[in-house]
Amino acid sequence: MRKTVLCALVACFMVLASAPARSADEAGKCYGLRAGYGLDPDQFVVGAQADMGSIYRNVHFAPSFDAGFGDHLTTLTFNGDINIFLHLPKSLASLYGIVGPAICVWTPEEGDGDTEIGVNLGVGARMALGGSGWYNIEARFGAGDIPEMRFLFGVLFGGR
Repeated sequence: MRKTVLCALVACFMVLASAPARSADEAGKCYGLRAGYGLDPDQFVVGAQADMGSIYRNVHFAPSFDAGFGDHLTTLTFNGDINIFLHLPKSLASLYGIVGPAICVWTPEEGDGDTEIGVNLGVGARMALGGSGWYNIEARFGAGDIPEMRFLFGVLFGGR
């Protein structure tokens, strides 16, 4: 059963990640990697992220996938985030708010795993990476049965 749920979640993530951007006046699609640390559970976190471009003015669809390791369990989290950007004047940096649903697959070292849903809320900052991408840093807070807090640093390529 768990393999079926995991395959379905991966398929949904891939469909969301391939969705077209809906506006050409903002930065385009970009993809990248990220890593960081999570609290409750205490874990090292690695993942992939995307920004599918603007869906309305400064609002972007930004799906991501994170895998957390430590605290005697593994977590796989699929995030369907909406990022709301506040562009800083005369700067290539932006601040943004994060809101979106998450599905988390909990796999303990011993015992049965579980799949739960929740909502991510957070804040982030994005800075230019030369002429071809972005650095970003995020603080994410989980509501519901998903990891409670994650601090992530990432690199996105493309979209500029």
